Formats: sequence, C-alpha cells, structure tokens
Amino acid sequence: MIELCSIDHSYGKKRVLNGLNLKVDSGECLALLGPSGCGKTTALRLIAGLERPERGEIRINERLVSSPRKLIPPYNRSISMVFQDLALWPHMNVEKHIDFALVSHIKSNKIKSEKTKKILHLVHLEKHSESYPHQLSGGEKQRLALARALVNEPKILLLDEPFSGLDTDLRNEMLHQTKRIINKMNMTTIYVTHDEREAVFIADRIMLIKSGKINQIKITNKKIICLNNKIHNSQTRERENEKRIQH
Repeated sequence: MIELCSIDHSYGKKRVLNGLNLKVDSGECLALLGPSGCGKTTALRLIAGLERPERGEIRINERLVSSPRKLIPPYNRSISMVFQDLALWPHMNVEKHIDFALVSHIKSNKIKSEKTKKILHLVHLEKHSESYPHQLSGGEKQRLALARALVNEPKILLLDEPFSGLDTDLRNEMLHQTKRIINKMNMTTIYVTHDEREAVFIADRIMLIKSGKINQIKITNKKIICLNNKIHNSQTRERENEKRIQH
C-alpha cells in the first residue's frame, strides 16, 4: 500500500534521510523506531505530502504521489496524521473538532451528526462532546486528536509519538485503546516512537531508523529478530515488556 523508494531529504546542509526504502502492507501497523533526529518524523511528513523529497519516489496503492517533480497534496491522499503536540483548537469543543474535520467531506448535517456520534463512542468521548480542550484530561485530549484523524475513515493513519507527553500509566492505557481502534478499523498505520516497548506492543512489524536509513526488524512468536543483529531481545525480556504495558 505504501512504498518509499530511495528517498533522500535534507534540511539545509544536514542530510536527514539517506536512501530510505520502506514498504507497508494494507492493514498493517508498522512502527518506526529510533532516537530523536534520526528521520522518523521527516519520513511521516513526506508520506503525508507535507514536504517534497529531494530524491526518490513515494507511492500509495501503486500511485505516484511524491517525487522531486511531483507532489499530490495531503487532502488527496486519504491520509490522517496525529502530531506530537496534537494541534487541538482551544476555541472549539469536542464536537466542533469532529464537525470541522467532516466539513469538506460531507454536506449532510444528518450524516455528519451520525458520524460524530459514532466516532466519539468509539473513543469513549460521547459524554464530553461539549467540553473544550482545556477541560479535558491528557488521555481525553489524545483520544480527541485520534477521533478527529479517524472520522473521515482515511486509508492511512500516521502517528507521530502521540503519547510521549503522558505519564506511564496513561500512556499504557492509550496504547491499549489505540491498538483496539486501529485493529477494529483495519487501518494501515505507521507509528513513530523512540520507545521500544511501545513499538513491540502496538506494531505488526518494527523498522529501526538510524542515520536516515532503515534496518528491518520482524516480530515472530513474541521474539524480536533484527536482521542486522544490532538489537537482541530474549523471550523473557519481551514478556516483561508486555506485562509492564498491560499493568
């Protein structure tokens, strides 16, 4: 469904992505794992169409959407993105956030109302439809940002470290809820994180980014197998990580 071929990208003189190759299958949840500054967020921005690659091509469903000479705008890609800072609007209540996301897609007020109720129920915010962002808890804000991203039923969901600002218990709760939602919607998802435990818990596959390049990791029978042998995790450590997330 998503394919990045030999992507180079720089900011000024700093090369951020260096021949990046990446494939994500339809319905798959892929985690991009790596330290700050390794190129994870840049990769998401290129996939979303927020920036144009300096070299290489990006295809979605075999359709060329990005290259040095071509850029299909984000609103024509059926992609939604949840940013690290959430980008909630302080002057809009929960229901208005969802309604605004629907305006350009649906004209019928009845259908908009039905979709709003459905998505708020899915993220357990139906009792907070009149609340403003400053009246919500950290987890509720995260769920609102997720609901706004999902209400138009995009084909692809991009999550850029959405839970990094939460405490451990709340982050674990949000991981469970997000995994439940994307599995229920069979959503093709790319989840960016620097936390290995988050990646293991939520993803079908993990790719380690280092210096703008990908090192692929497969999850098989609760083991993490790194193809370049730079990360090694035993079954015991994996079970411990799952327990920490669950509790």
